[in-house]
Formats: sequence, structure tokens, C-alpha cells
Amino acid sequence: MKRLKRLALLCTAALALASCSDNTPKQVTIGNETIELTAPGNITSMNVKSGKYTFTNVTTGVAKELEYPLSSDASVEEGLYNVKFEGEAEVLVDLTKAADEEEAPTPVTVKMQGVANNVVVKADGTFSLELKLSVVPEASNDFVISEIYYVGSAYAPDASGKQKQYNGDQYIKITNNSDTVLFADGLALCESEFTTSQKKSGLTPDVRDEAITVDCFMVIPGSGTDYPVQPGESIILCDNAQNHKEADPSFMNLSGANFEWYTSSTSSTTTDTDNPAVPNLDIYYCYTRTIFVFNKQGTKAYALARLPEGMTKEKWLNDYAYTYTYTLVTGKPSKGSTAYKVPNEWVVDAVELRSYKSEFAWPVFDPSFDISYTYCGDLNAGSIDFGTAVRRKVASTTEDGRQILQDTNNSAEDFERNVTPSMK
Repeated sequence: MKRLKRLALLCTAALALASCSDNTPKQVTIGNETIELTAPGNITSMNVKSGKYTFTNVTTGVAKELEYPLSSDASVEEGLYNVKFEGEAEVLVDLTKAADEEEAPTPVTVKMQGVANNVVVKADGTFSLELKLSVVPEASNDFVISEIYYVGSAYAPDASGKQKQYNGDQYIKITNNSDTVLFADGLALCESEFTTSQKKSGLTPDVRDEAITVDCFMVIPGSGTDYPVQPGESIILCDNAQNHKEADPSFMNLSGANFEWYTSSTSSTTTDTDNPAVPNLDIYYCYTRTIFVFNKQGTKAYALARLPEGMTKEKWLNDYAYTYTYTLVTGKPSKGSTAYKVPNEWVVDAVELRSYKSEFAWPVFDPSFDISYTYCGDLNAGSIDFGTAVRRKVASTTEDGRQILQDTNNSAEDFERNVTPSMK
């Protein structure tokens, strides 16, 4: 009888092991023919010489690197992945807009990168992926977003551990990363219409390859030469240009900011404060009817754009409205929503952010501007650190002491996180 019981237990264990083995993720072959690397529109031919793919499992966080070109036994486990490519390619650039159109194009070797998020790798072997590549800039020669204080401040925790948030001391720092004087006149600060935490499935039309879509578009005033910025110098755009340390010593001193945004709130209980000594940004459009603040959770993306000559507020509002639909969770199309768009050719710099308590669902701007994201907070704990900022890294320093900021269009690599704000 004991032998029969023991045999039954062994059989049960064997069945359990067999059941477990059935749930083991299967390896899926990833071949060169299953991934198509495509070039930007201004490149007429591209010959990828070397590189590597990084498959990061969204569920487990485990990353696996595969060298390009892929070997015959290259594989990953079935699952959901963010896929990144980094490498070098020999390219021919379209010279139709060059001054000398008869000049024969010469192949050049450039660094390239691309990313695709939430890619499904199925065990049935039907995996295929089109990965759009973009050229990694050697060095930025324009304005860059050098620091974003979007989280905002909060008072010290009360007895229960809760912190009362404080509005008004958010800011963004913009730096001239070139070696010549640049003028800030006509430079626009943009906030994305869409959030990085919730993908708009079935977005129609999807215009990311031609424009960024925005819910706020605020322009630095000026006639063209009113606001020079020296090489390596920065300007501050902020919510309220005040010394917020008067409210709490841990808050920001923005009394010396260069510009502030002032929204004429229609709410008598939620009003904005205007510092007449600091120029206001010219608000072409902003979605809110009260006050505008950066998204504190970090679910938005931000960009700088330069208005072309002759562009006015009225013309932009008239010519660049954007009506879209998307697929609801019910599977039905949404009603049409309207925002505004900014042509990608106007964009000077862009940074994607991620929330501290939700996954990065998709890039809301074209990935050529930023193939990844940065954030404040602790993703593992799902918590935010008030009073911290993201700041662009220093790539090098010139002999005369000018700092050149890192700008590879990859915010995960270009920015330091959870740093002490420079305006504190």
C-alpha cells in the first residue's frame, strides 16, 4: 500500500513537472529576413555595416543583445519586447536641396539608431518587424532642452506621510549648444497632445513621420534679434517668475527667469500670477482654461520648434489644425478630436518622458527625435521624488570652458535623472 502511495506521488510530481515545462517560453528564431531596417526619407541608399539589436522583455526587464548581421541561431524567447538597434551604415544623402545640385553624392559613414516598442514575438515563428532608423547627430549645433523641472515641489510630509503639492515653480532650461550666438526670438515650447503612457491604437491619421501634435504652443516674442543667447549660455522659461522660496525654502527661486507663461484663467478659484518685469511667452494655443502646468507624472513629451519667417499666430491656427480619431477599448472608433500640429522640419529638439507608475507605451513624437525617454522617480517603487529634475549630460568641455551638452537623440543616455534642480 505504501509503495502504491509513493508511486502515486511520483506520478503526480511528474505530471506537475510536465505541466510546468509546457509553460516554459519557447525560443523564436530571429533572422535577418524577419527584420527590415529602413532609412530616413532624405537618404537615397543605406548599407548597414555593423551594429547590434537589443531585445528588452517588457514583462521581465531582461535584455538580450544580438549582433548584426544576425547569426543563423539568433533567437529570443516568445514575449513582448522593446527592440533597439544601434550601428553604423554607409549612406547616400539626397542632395536635391543642395546649393550645387550637380555635385555628385558621396557615400558617408554615419551612426544610426532606431527603436520599436511593444513588439510581439510569437512562438509560431511569424515574427516580422520594420525598424525605422535615424542618423545619430555627431554634435548639436542649436538650442537644446538642457533641464526640465516638471515634477514640481511639495511641502514636507505631514504626520500621515502625505505631501501637499505646490504649483508655480516648474521651469525648463534651454541652452545654446552651438559655438555661435543664437537668437531665441520665435523659438516655441511645445507640449505633446498625446501621453506616452497610453497608446492611441488605430490613430487616424498618424502624422508622426511629418509633424508633432501639441496641446500647448508658446512662443518667445521678438523681432528676430531681440534675445541673443551666447554659446553655452541658457535661458529659463517658467510658470511663475517669482522667488518661490518665500513659500518654502526648498522651492525654486525663479525671480531671474527670462520668460514666463501666463494663462488668463477663466476660473475665479484658480488664477495665474503675472510678473510684469518678466516678458510673457506668446501663447498661440493652450488646451487649458485655467493655468498651465507641466504634467507632473511625466506622461508628456516636450519639444522646441523654430517658427519659419512670416509665420503668425493666426496663420498657424488656421493652417495647422489636426483632427484625429483612434480606436476605443470597445473596438469602435472615437469621435473626432482636434489639436494642432507642428511640422517636423520646425523641430529643434525634443525629449520624451515616462511616468513613474506606468509603462512607456509609445513615442508620441517621431522616434528620430528621441528613441527613448527619461524620467524622475523610482520605477521599481512606483513613486515620485518631488523637487527633482532631469538634466542633460555634459559631453565635453572646450578649452575656453564652454560645456558641450550630450545630444544623441536618446534621452535614456543623454539625461541624468533625479538631480537637484539648478534653480533651487
